[in-house]
Parts: sequence; structure tokens; C-alpha cells
Amino acid sequence: ADFDVLAQLALAGGELRMTDLAARALISRSGMTRRVARLVDEGLVRRADTDADGRGVVVVLTDAGMARLTEATPVHLRGVSDLFVARLNQKELAVLKSVMDKVTADCTFG
Repeated sequence: ADFDVLAQLALAGGELRMTDLAARALISRSGMTRRVARLVDEGLVRRADTDADGRGVVVVLTDAGMARLTEATPVHLRGVSDLFVARLNQKELAVLKSVMDKVTADCTFG
């Protein structure tokens, strides 16, 4: 779950509003608040005000957070491959690709 939060921030150019981050990571706003608090404590992200009145908050990926993401990505991808992709034959992978292309055709990532 932390990987997804860090990845979503990286895909968005390094920062997102808390509500947008929660939506992209498919986590409730309260759950995201708790997760971000822990990531702040670990130095992987920081909070920053966005509006003049201080009510808007963005979550910003730190250099340490980017380093952690870079370190974790190969392990994450290997896990996805071992648990999911490796179980499919070439025909099934082609069908999956076709379905995913259709599902994500109108998506924007970052």
C-alpha cells in the first residue's frame, strides 16, 4: 500500500492534493491521512499548504521517498510477475493485454 502511494505521487510529478491521492490509491480519505502521517514520520513524504488560507494540503514526495520507490520497484514488479503474469500462457497474456488496453483507453496516469 505504501508502494502505491509513493508510485502515485511519482506518476503525478511528485505531489498531489490529499483527496486526489486517496482517490488514485483507492483508499479512504481518513485512511490516507493515517498512511501519510506515517510516511511523513519516515521522511518519505511531506505535507505542504497549497492555498493562501492554508486550507489546501498537498502531499509531496521527498528525495528519500523517491529513493525508497526506486529501491522497491524491482521487488514489487517481481512479485506481480511471480504471482500473476507467470501463471498465464502467451494466449492468456495477449487477451489480458487487449482487455487492459480497452479498460485503460480513457485513463490518465499523472
